[in-house]
Amino acid sequence: MSFDVIWSLQILRFVAALMVVYVHAAQTAVEATGSNGLLPHDFQVVGRAGVDIFFVISGVIIARTAPGLTWKSFAWRRFRRIVPPYLLVSIPYAIVSYEAGFGWRDAMATLLLWPATDQMTPPALPAAWTLCFEMLFYAAATIVLADRRLILVVLGTFGLAIIFRSSGPVFQFLGNPLIIEFGFGVALAYAPRWKSAVWCLPVGAVAMIAAGFIGIAPQGGTMEFLTGDNGFQRVLVYGFPALIIVFGTMQIDAKPGAWTVLGDASYMLYLIHTLPITLLLVLWTAFPIPPDLIIVIGVGTSVLFGWRMYIRFELPLRKFLSQAVPVGMVVGEKLSRPTGVIDKR
Repeated sequence: MSFDVIWSLQILRFVAALMVVYVHAAQTAVEATGSNGLLPHDFQVVGRAGVDIFFVISGVIIARTAPGLTWKSFAWRRFRRIVPPYLLVSIPYAIVSYEAGFGWRDAMATLLLWPATDQMTPPALPAAWTLCFEMLFYAAATIVLADRRLILVVLGTFGLAIIFRSSGPVFQFLGNPLIIEFGFGVALAYAPRWKSAVWCLPVGAVAMIAAGFIGIAPQGGTMEFLTGDNGFQRVLVYGFPALIIVFGTMQIDAKPGAWTVLGDASYMLYLIHTLPITLLLVLWTAFPIPPDLIIVIGVGTSVLFGWRMYIRFELPLRKFLSQAVPVGMVVGEKLSRPTGVIDKR
């Protein structure tokens, strides 16, 4: 796996984040004006598939970087990269949720990213439902790094959870079919380079877009995504095309530049984008403007706001935490990555 392959995935990460921002901006336009604007709803729903692309990319990156780390190093790297920015962005949402009633289930879902108690409960930050699965995948990878023989236990747990999904929230969460998309990424991490397969990228994109027009695009909201309703349908309709898109992207030779920096900022963009869009909705409800203008302003504002948060908060926080060594981690522990792999997530 070459150095350039990972840079191309960085760019794809920004595209995936932009897809999610776009679909939420389009939904806001409908709320404010009752219209989808120039592009039909059947096209706009493809933005949801940005999440599926994220999951596949996560599988690739973790499979390529984790073998060069001990389980302690891996767990600490994932924690410091994902959790602090997430908690920072979650603060205003948690405050609003507290005013409306913030119980122990909400605390578990928001603070620990564990939504499955006696009933499925989403985190206060709407976009964080995907992080619940990201952290579950990281936990599984940590277990395998601690003892590779436990991979059978991890896979067995997932398989049993799928079989007994009707037994309750914990089984629904652990056996959510969306987890298969991380597996797609793990498989791609060991796939041979095939330059001609760049054609997979447009084919996967067309398949995703076509899903809305032929009526097979997965439906639902946060709760349905967490419980895995129509999960196998989503894996087939969005997950498999995401696999194809990621594989095609991996054949592209890319270099570090402005687009890869935006890819590095995509996590903050994903976390923060609902805040400016929600605030602007209040303005647009009182003073309506054309729906297409709402979408353009919503996407542009989100990208600019996410970029500033990335520069002002995420990067300094990342630098500070990278210098910290958690208690129990051995000094001098091997922290090297496999040659040619850059983990910017």
